[in-house]
Amino acid sequence: MLHYERQGTGEPLLLLHGFLSNNRVYDKVLSALTANYDVIAIDLPGHGKSPYSGEKTIYDYADKVINLLDNLQVKQATWIGHSMGGYITMAAVEKYESYVKRAAFVYSSPIADSTQERQERNEHVEMIKTQGLQAFIQKRIPAYFSFQADPQDLEEAFRHAEEATVEGAIAATYAMKNRPDQVEMINRAKVPLFFLTANKDVFEKTFLSNSPHIIKATTMTSHMGMLDEPQQFLTELQRWLARTEK
Repeated sequence: MLHYERQGTGEPLLLLHGFLSNNRVYDKVLSALTANYDVIAIDLPGHGKSPYSGEKTIYDYADKVINLLDNLQVKQATWIGHSMGGYITMAAVEKYESYVKRAAFVYSSPIADSTQERQERNEHVEMIKTQGLQAFIQKRIPAYFSFQADPQDLEEAFRHAEEATVEGAIAATYAMKNRPDQVEMINRAKVPLFFLTANKDVFEKTFLSNSPHIIKATTMTSHMGMLDEPQQFLTELQRWLARTEK
């Protein structure tokens, strides 16, 4: 079973981190969320304290999260997914919508990888295999921040990344590379959805939405807004949570 931390009382709120991270990435906003919600913060397979166990697709990761919710007897939750965690959340919206009361995609796009991006994923795997995961981490993590990144935030992100395993990082890279385009599915979904983008995110990929269920907002942050500007991140997230509360 996946490793998780659980705090707070109220409606279940599920936190999914991104690639080369773990549940601690939400630490700066956790106390504000646990004041009103039953927060379940998960380590994804091959990251943090969760072992890799053969996952190959984004749907496999979603299956593992659903298995955890079943074990915890949580029938429905608000999902918040950062980056890769957002891709997993999209898979859950598609495959397990009854488990999703509403979903927030934090610095995460429903657009599939381009041909060039898929090639870059292959190069990432090759670097991990030939130069080692540590070398890849040192190159990759700074790209998630703006050029004015706080050294302490970078250091924290490096610590999170170093808890990933080689097989976990490789499997996650392939899963992201092969994920389907989810724009059409997202626009058909009937649950409240939130896309939080960042003006300094070099990975930002905008998409067209015609759904009345989708709300968008932007933070003046990098791809790691919950680390470099946690109050901005929290303000936008809480505004959406309050707006969609039932």
